[in-house]
Amino acid sequence: MPFERGLHCAVACRNIKCNSVKYGSWIALPLFCLISTFGVMRNAVANESLAIVDARVAAVDKAGGDLPLTMTIKNEADSADALLRVRCPVANFSERHTVDRGEGAPAMRSISNIPVPAKGTLELKRDGYHVMLLQLRQALTPGETFKCAVVFQKAGTIETEVQVQK
Repeated sequence: MPFERGLHCAVACRNIKCNSVKYGSWIALPLFCLISTFGVMRNAVANESLAIVDARVAAVDKAGGDLPLTMTIKNEADSADALLRVRCPVANFSERHTVDRGEGAPAMRSISNIPVPAKGTLELKRDGYHVMLLQLRQALTPGETFKCAVVFQKAGTIETEVQVQK
């Protein structure tokens, strides 16, 4: 992807250079292309330092309900990241949740993102940080798998396989 983006920019830069009268316009575009290409490469490198393992959900026998998605996120980067969103084909929506243990009984609370510590491991589990898959589109049987796109603030989008368990 970074190479393709750079190639498209190089072609655009050549066309601008040939058709342009002003010196500044054919210098600005190549500079922008160079910066955007390396920005994508930096994002690809950040993506390699973050790994998702053991993504799983419980089996359900009917569509329409909500279901917690749990997983382990390993961040080998020197800086913290944040889980921003999850897109799964088996659910209409998803929300990031934490369990609030304030006064009274513990309660789930929706949050804008889930922090992922630098050089650390974060386990998303039912009684802590987790992602809720809302309005399931189908029943899920034990043993089947599906893919979800997990979006992080710095690492970008990571496709992960989710295992349906008993």
